[in-house]
Amino acid sequence: MKDEFANRLGMFDTTLLNLNSAKNKTVWYQQDPKIFTVKVAGASLAVVELRKFCQQQGTAINGAAKDKEREGKEALAVVFPLARALVTWFRDQADETNAAKVDFPESGLRRLRDQEQVDKCRLVRDLAQAVVAGPKSVQAADYGITADVVAAVNKEVEEYAAVVSAPQAGISERKSLTEQMRERFNAVEALFVTLDDVILQFGKTEAGRDLIAAHQAARIIRDLGAGPGQPPTPPPAPAPTA
Repeated sequence: MKDEFANRLGMFDTTLLNLNSAKNKTVWYQQDPKIFTVKVAGASLAVVELRKFCQQQGTAINGAAKDKEREGKEALAVVFPLARALVTWFRDQADETNAAKVDFPESGLRRLRDQEQVDKCRLVRDLAQAVVAGPKSVQAADYGITADVVAAVNKEVEEYAAVVSAPQAGISERKSLTEQMRERFNAVEALFVTLDDVILQFGKTEAGRDLIAAHQAARIIRDLGAGPGQPPTPPPAPAPTA
């Protein structure tokens, strides 16, 4: 979340904390004009929902990226040993053409782009499947190339393939959420502007004037220095209206 929005969210929190302080709440809670109590409850709920939205926007891509990293490691861990077994097998069969297809260093496999990794892993699997389905499957088993090994590799490769595009989808989702963010913040700001207007009616007493001054001070947006993804601690939920 951009600092701009983090700071605006911090201002909402500060405003609600100020209103719900022991000193200030007695001045306005269920006091005339009682609509203020209703409006504070509405603004509080809106901030809770806004925070949920911000968290959704911030985490849309993270889980998918972690899934891809995990599945990628698991796939490469089983594909590379099978690839080396195939190199030995094909060379012993005087098949340098197929040996060359899977003769690559582990570092080279890891440096490939995601989809290129998937394609290379599938190539290894497909060549191994052809071997175990062929007339020399018994001999190939002595090289560690068996139907069970190929099935295990296939499982890991396809699980990796299934999540390769997920982070990109997460980026798209996050972009969509970001585009909605300003509108969401402005809608909540409108609720606080209503509080700014209604609170002026408490100015008939000294305590009310102190409340107004504290509220106006709290409504100033400050740079909290929290950085992205570190919104301030949310205020306690207000007591339910009677």
